[in-house]
Amino acid sequence: MKRNWTYLLMTALALCTLLSGCEKEEAVDANARRVEVVFSPGGVGDQGYNDNILAGLQQASVKYGFTLAIHIPKEKRQAEDIYEAWRNSQPGEGCERSLFVFSGSEYEYLLDSLPLPQDERKDVLMFETDKQVEGVYTFCVGSYGASYLAGATSVLDTQGMEQKALVIAANPHDRNVRRAVEGYRDGYLAAGGNGCDVHYLSADPDGGYDQQDSAYKVCMKTAGLYDFRFAVAGSSNMGMYRFSRENLELVVGMYRDMSAQASMMLFSVGKHMDRAVGQVVGDLLKNRNIPYHQKFMYSSGYEELVFAPHASADWFLDISDIRNRITAIEQAYEEAAE
Repeated sequence: MKRNWTYLLMTALALCTLLSGCEKEEAVDANARRVEVVFSPGGVGDQGYNDNILAGLQQASVKYGFTLAIHIPKEKRQAEDIYEAWRNSQPGEGCERSLFVFSGSEYEYLLDSLPLPQDERKDVLMFETDKQVEGVYTFCVGSYGASYLAGATSVLDTQGMEQKALVIAANPHDRNVRRAVEGYRDGYLAAGGNGCDVHYLSADPDGGYDQQDSAYKVCMKTAGLYDFRFAVAGSSNMGMYRFSRENLELVVGMYRDMSAQASMMLFSVGKHMDRAVGQVVGDLLKNRNIPYHQKFMYSSGYEELVFAPHASADWFLDISDIRNRITAIEQAYEEAAE
């Protein structure tokens, strides 16, 4: 395995010095459990989605006591070689459980032909995907409900003045991106917004996630034309946050509370991948009986609307009626999309 495209992080025991507030669930030899995860190329370091996942894995490694190895390939297809090396390897002496994690739906294309390990100590996990494949554990965390609430909250009390919002998205192919885009748009219009435009940074199914300059330029070209902006584009979101800092225009954060990035960011869509990943990985390592596929929606608590520390829901229109129905609204959306 070539190390120039694989980055191995330290073991869970060493990570104890980096994390606070985490306690071991039980005394376990870290060598008895091993988790290997392959991220998307360039994913780690986005200050959002992928970094949340990494944090969840690090925290879980301390809680459950396992050795964590992280792979960051230069190209997406190199993940197949990384997986094959794991599948064909023999777990070390004393190893009781070995889990391989595909971190993201960009590897979904592998599922239909993925050869499974023969060793009963090994399991495979992939997120975020809606696909259900026997023998592979999968899950997805929704964002439609929280994005719907963010869209509704973005409608201001302007006494009948026309209001429009702009959504900047990575590409139109990613199902998880579409959930957030359509949630924000639907919520904005439902609460009285007059229009919500969507701009895609790329037409490529894997594109648009690392184009900060492009997102910034889109915002600059449309400065003053929109009341709110929302980005669902990985690290490209940082371009919109930069625009907000420089021009003091309202924006919505994505993936977690991003209000530290811009003073005009009063709320964010929280997608708590760290919690979801930690829960599922922990369940698998502890041999709990869980379904092969799980879908976590608004009621799970893994997605929510998060206000900045200096902001309050009282500053905005009362959307309590929408909030009280958000679980049913999201359920109807998911059923229609199936």
